[in-house]
Amino acid sequence: MHPSVCLTRRAQLGFTQRLRAALARAAALAALLLGASAALAQPLTLAVAQTPLSLPIYIASEKGFFTAEGLDIRLSDCTGGHRCLKQLLENRADLATASDLPIVFNAFERTDFVVLGTFVTTSEDVKLIAHARSGVSKPLHLAGKRVGVVTGASSQYFLELYLLTVGVDPRDLTLVSLQPEKMLDAISAGNVDAIAVWEPHAYLTTRALGSSAVVMPHTSGYILTFNLVGHRRLVGTREADLARVLRAVERAEQFIHDRPEDAKAILRARLKLDQAFVDWVWTGLNFRLGLEQSLITTMEGEARWARREGHVKGSASPNYLGMLHTAPLRSIKPGAVGVGR
Repeated sequence: MHPSVCLTRRAQLGFTQRLRAALARAAALAALLLGASAALAQPLTLAVAQTPLSLPIYIASEKGFFTAEGLDIRLSDCTGGHRCLKQLLENRADLATASDLPIVFNAFERTDFVVLGTFVTTSEDVKLIAHARSGVSKPLHLAGKRVGVVTGASSQYFLELYLLTVGVDPRDLTLVSLQPEKMLDAISAGNVDAIAVWEPHAYLTTRALGSSAVVMPHTSGYILTFNLVGHRRLVGTREADLARVLRAVERAEQFIHDRPEDAKAILRARLKLDQAFVDWVWTGLNFRLGLEQSLITTMEGEARWARREGHVKGSASPNYLGMLHTAPLRSIKPGAVGVGR
């Protein structure tokens, strides 16, 4: 055989061996990168209340903003922020949406959760609705009546603050503890004369009662905050992911401001309600991500009320400032943090 032929075959064999080695190294590198990616994308369960206040969460999920941040967010629907927070505290969720009241009440008993940010405020979410047959046509008529409330939630605080504002002693009423989805049946059946309930249950009640629904005017001055809460085990272990979650929420809020009609369509589809409902709630919603001193002030006031009225045990209020975890929000939007360490 000619020497040049042997040389060519040896060259081909060498090339093949080098190619195989290169492919093996590439496969190993790909496996390594895939493993690293999987480690970075450990799923987070977010318990989200079925309310228009959760719209930024719905949009971040629907438009892929969580995914764009490299997150695997799994939404778990719940009726009311108090139940969402319960999921978190029972280790069935990593994150939760909740208004200020459930945070205040639970802080008297435990400190294994933190507030990461407020993403919407409103003074019109909770509404006080009476049935016409009860004879209630104005707030003063509520004395002596049976009123359904969700205890330990914004419903209860709103009602008692409202009554004090209009000059009715809350002790002159019979408060009936109900979950929000039971309110409509209770007032329709005459088991209560009025209800204090949040959206969308307030809208569904007025629609069902029609002309028999008497909606009391807003006079309490209570501004509800809706917040993203995280389990304390995430602090120090998932800091980057917490920042990514907040960045996705911030992007969703920008989407709401830039494309309100598209945002409304997502809200309608998510809650399976009509345009009339969206029109009913839209103007009262203020979407803005932040952590402000006003949140601390609100929670401290609610804690004093809860102690004074005997709704909680203990002579001292929790340290609500210490329950704010500001670092993730500060890392993506420093100007939005007005409190904290």
